[in-house]
Amino acid sequence: MKNIQIHSGHFLSFLFFFCGLSAFGQTTVDINLNVKHITGGISEFDRKKFITMHASLTEGEWDSDAQRDEFLELYDVYLGRNNGIYPWQLNQIKEDSNKPGWPSLDDMTTRGTTSKNNYAAKTAVHKHEHRSDLMIGGQPVMYPNGDPTSPCCGNAEPWVVANYEALAEYMANLLTTFYGTGGVTGEPKPTYIEVMNEPFVHAWEIPTTKANISELHNVVANRIHALHPQVKVGGYTAAHPAFEAADFKHWEDNWKLFMDIAGENMDFFSVHIYDFAPPDNPNDEKHRSGSNAEAILDMIAHYSHLSFGEVKPFVISEYGYFAPGLDGTPYTKTRDWGNLRSFSTMMLQFMEKPDIMAKTVPFMILKANWWSHSSGNKYPYRLMRQQKELAGETGEAWVYTELIKFYQLWSDVKGTRVDTRPTDLDIQADAYVSGKKAYVIINNLHFEPHTVQLKAFDDHDNPVEKIDIKHLHLVDDLPLLETTQHNGSLSEVTIDAEATMILAYTFANDITVDQTSDEQRFFADKYYQPILANAENTFSINGISKGSAGEAVIRLGLGRDHTNSLQPVVKFNDTPIAVPSDWRGYDQHNRDRFFGVIEIPVPYELLQENNTLSVKFDDAGGHISSVSMQTFKFSKKLQRTENSGAVLSAGRPDLDLQIKAYPNPAGKKLTLALPKKINNATLYIQDLKGVTLIKKEAKSGANTIDINNLARGMYLVLIQTEHQLFTRKIRLE
Repeated sequence: MKNIQIHSGHFLSFLFFFCGLSAFGQTTVDINLNVKHITGGISEFDRKKFITMHASLTEGEWDSDAQRDEFLELYDVYLGRNNGIYPWQLNQIKEDSNKPGWPSLDDMTTRGTTSKNNYAAKTAVHKHEHRSDLMIGGQPVMYPNGDPTSPCCGNAEPWVVANYEALAEYMANLLTTFYGTGGVTGEPKPTYIEVMNEPFVHAWEIPTTKANISELHNVVANRIHALHPQVKVGGYTAAHPAFEAADFKHWEDNWKLFMDIAGENMDFFSVHIYDFAPPDNPNDEKHRSGSNAEAILDMIAHYSHLSFGEVKPFVISEYGYFAPGLDGTPYTKTRDWGNLRSFSTMMLQFMEKPDIMAKTVPFMILKANWWSHSSGNKYPYRLMRQQKELAGETGEAWVYTELIKFYQLWSDVKGTRVDTRPTDLDIQADAYVSGKKAYVIINNLHFEPHTVQLKAFDDHDNPVEKIDIKHLHLVDDLPLLETTQHNGSLSEVTIDAEATMILAYTFANDITVDQTSDEQRFFADKYYQPILANAENTFSINGISKGSAGEAVIRLGLGRDHTNSLQPVVKFNDTPIAVPSDWRGYDQHNRDRFFGVIEIPVPYELLQENNTLSVKFDDAGGHISSVSMQTFKFSKKLQRTENSGAVLSAGRPDLDLQIKAYPNPAGKKLTLALPKKINNATLYIQDLKGVTLIKKEAKSGANTIDINNLARGMYLVLIQTEHQLFTRKIRLE
């Protein structure tokens, strides 16, 4: 580790750099320690929602009571998900002798009483009930298709579930007969019910239609709500959401169909999101983390808003890294890196939306002894392994896989969220304060090391006493959680490729959080619009309450072929705004199409209560999938680092290079030289707040503009042609 210098006082500047700085990128992250970041009324880090494990208190794969206790308490982990109880108990329960095809409620009561008594006797788990926010769900094998049950552990005989209503009666009454309120009354009732796990990908095997599965969700939800109104029911627990496939036919035939049929009855929408390594080429990974995950969630949220008048919350009941080609291969520590990286990357995206995230669960099983492979090798996604599974080790004892490092990395984070903003979307940043502690999280979406300069602003002259750094990165193909503690003069830090760093600052005094950034999301009046060449798609974004200071971002979801443009001409309230040429994560070159969210900053001064947005591409194809606006209302103007790079243009690079604005710095006159290919254009000169001060027509050749009435300072020159937008930055002296 090399030196970092911290200066205490009103402005704390933390510079992270690496030997050979010129070889790596550099970004700044602003942190306003005194500014509470509120999103939809939520500002506290909810570990019960984010630091979770795909397990339950009572499952038999904990190595021991002591191991379970240490894991949960030492790393402050919450539970969980158990998708085995519904199919298991259905196979053991008897048929109602008076109502063929229906479960025997008497038998369910008998078996449920035994289950509750068994739980009551497991006194060691009762102290952890506050950590159990249990989610259970059905499996496609339960679908009423005429197949008989498969009893194995009792005196039940096989029987065939009659219909949706019979299955719903079973699922609702399991909650009545098998669960209590904790302690000696029985295990606390689950909070969330997923009607069926990933059913659409199995519809052809059942066999049935996706519409039928959606209707099953209605029947089950209605019965559970009738008997247990406090329990939340959702679906459709989707696998492999590729909305953009077949020019969004996947969206129409899956999520839209489900929401149209069953969405009204759902308390939440559940989806699984994985970075995917194809079996034929595991190194050619197709990432969903970054802009693609944003587009998936935004499209569901936007349609929910339009259909139901609200954005129903999400349950992300599985997420991480999926590499089916590695199933059945021997355990390696390197393989765990995919999940370690994806867990933190995706969780940070979910953490940005605490108001609509009900629960998120990284996919990681305890031991997965229920899984078998012809090779004899174990399930790839596990918290624990036997020592003998790793080459060079022997022994039957169970030890942690490298996935434990995820919980070790995040073990301490807590508190109130405060304002952060990176100058690069590929550097994720978040921060929380609690007493004298500040936890600053940085995650690198780049595929190479990156240098980050942190600027932490504190209004109360609160000096730093020490800093503890955890850096989870890949070293020589092995995951390494590097921890260091520093006092006074600090050392250099490398934020490695796809790595996560959590810095815990200890200040001399409690951190004062006395300002606010209130974030809200506003959705446009329509979504899912086809893109036609040179045709404007117009949207209304209304009901915005604007403060005296703040920021705003348009979130534009796009699904297009890779040969299509991702840089439209965009006007907000009739004022052109520049469209960045970058987005979160990679360029999606190995996906069939691009599907992601482009985040477009909007000058805050342009916001009105009711707003219009126009988007125009010069080529046809694909769709605008969603449109929304994030606004951040500040209680005071915040200190920001201006993007150090050149102003981004949405135009053709060949024309961009031929456009000249001179002299720069300018005096009383500015000359704009346009190439012959630009015959007609509109010129705008704006201040850095986005307010248009001069507007005039321009043609090819030299155009002279009188700027004598403008004050000294920096300005933006925007050149809008019929299809494109070019920008320049000039200084007036």
